[in-house]
Amino acid sequence: MPSRPLRAVLLAASLLTAACSQASSEAQVGDPAKPAAATPQAGVSEVLKTDMVLGKADAPVTLVEYASVTCPACAAFNTQIIPEVKTKYIDTGKVKLVYREFPTSPANYSIIGSVLARCAAEKSGSEAYFLITDALFRNQQTWVTKEARAELIKIISQAGMDEAALDACVARKELVEIINSNATAASDKYKVTGTPTFFLNGEKMTFRTKEDFDKLIADAVAKAGA
Repeated sequence: MPSRPLRAVLLAASLLTAACSQASSEAQVGDPAKPAAATPQAGVSEVLKTDMVLGKADAPVTLVEYASVTCPACAAFNTQIIPEVKTKYIDTGKVKLVYREFPTSPANYSIIGSVLARCAAEKSGSEAYFLITDALFRNQQTWVTKEARAELIKIISQAGMDEAALDACVARKELVEIINSNATAASDKYKVTGTPTFFLNGEKMTFRTKEDFDKLIADAVAKAGA
């Protein structure tokens, strides 16, 4: 369990917790012979002031990801698929990734990890958010299953944060409220039930393989004339 200072964040707001998919295809894929019709979700691709965005603001294609730093499927996606998407589409200015938190069990760790990533962004810019989120995913089995505090201090040091910064950060109720707001909107407005869930230009993505995922993005980029 988190040490006492980390537990302070749990008192800041009620938490909305969802299930983490065991694999992205289980939560998002229909019968391949009868692909599910994509229905645009009004507003889901609108970039909010509280959103964390990777890529150019004027990129013609918007990829929205709802994920949790404690979700194993999200961690696998972050390691195996997102780096290629970043190289091919994000770094080239064709796609921007809008990342929104959708806490999954264990909720205490999920909230704390995301709060720390947001503090890193305030200190060093949005790239620091993704730096810390990536570290949380890659070291998930260490900081979630072992002593959280010591491991989290190591992770946030990559963004120039120390132990005092950690304690100050986890006490910030407004950051918990932002994360809860993301989760509530996802659940109530866009019917998100698990992680990771992706929307491409407002349409929920349905795919089975890495190749399927890439093709959907490539088609959106071509359609946008990027």
